Amino acid sequence: MAFGSFPLDVLTNVSPLDMLLPIEPRYVDYPAARSSSRHFHETEHEYTLSLALPGMSPADLKLAVEDGMLTISGATTAGTQKYTASHRVRLPHDADAALAKAAAENGILSITLPKRQKVTHEIKVGSSNDELPKAGDDDYVLTQPFPGVRPTEFKLVCEDDVLSIAVETNTTQHATRTLKRMRLPGDADVSAAAAAAEYGILTIIFPRRTAKAAPDEPATQSARLIAVTNGSGSSPSA
Repeated sequence: MAFGSFPLDVLTNVSPLDMLLPIEPRYVDYPAARSSSRHFHETEHEYTLSLALPGMSPADLKLAVEDGMLTISGATTAGTQKYTASHRVRLPHDADAALAKAAAENGILSITLPKRQKVTHEIKVGSSNDELPKAGDDDYVLTQPFPGVRPTEFKLVCEDDVLSIAVETNTTQHATRTLKRMRLPGDADVSAAAAAAEYGILTIIFPRRTAKAAPDEPATQSARLIAVTNGSGSSPSA
C-alpha cells in the first residue's frame, strides 16, 4: 500500500515534492471574517486575535469553538443604528480553546489562546519489513523511496500531528538533512507507529486510533463557549 492508504484530503498519489505542506499554524479566515481591522499576533506561548467590533458590548457577543473553528457572532441596536458581528476563523491546531480568554473594550474584541504543549515521539526504523506488524484494513501505510539510505541513518520524529523524516549520515561531520515534513491524519496513532527500511524503501505503519469519549464527556460534544469580559475584567457575559 502507498499514499492511497491515506484519506485523499491528507495525502494523495502525487510527486513527493508536492507532499510538502505548510507546517507553521496560522489563522485561516472565512470570507465573512475578512476585515481590515483584524490583527493576529503569535508568541512562543500563545496566540492573540483582535477584532474591531464597534458598537458591540461583551454581553452582545457569543464566542464558540467547535471542531477547531472559532465562531464570533452578535447583534445589537443603538438608537437607529444596528451593529452585527459574524466571523468564522479556523484556529491553529495547537491552540488550547479550553483555556481561551476573551475581553471586549471600546469596540475591540481580544481573544487569547494559549498553545498546547507539543508532544514529541520518535519512531525507530527497523532493517527488515518482517519486523513490521501486519497492517489492518483501516491502518495508514506510508511508503517512500530512499535509495542508498541505511535504516540506522533515518530519524523519524512526530511532533503533534506532523511527521518529520530526516537522514543523519554516519560520517565524522554527522550531517543531518530534513527531507520531508508532512501532516498526518488526526486519527493516526503515532505512539503505536512502526517503521522499517529495506531495499531502499521506507515503510511506516500508523494504526488508526479509535475515537473514544473521555470518561466525563459525552460521545457527541456541543460547541465550547468562550466567555467575554469587558476590558476592566468584570464578570463574563451571559
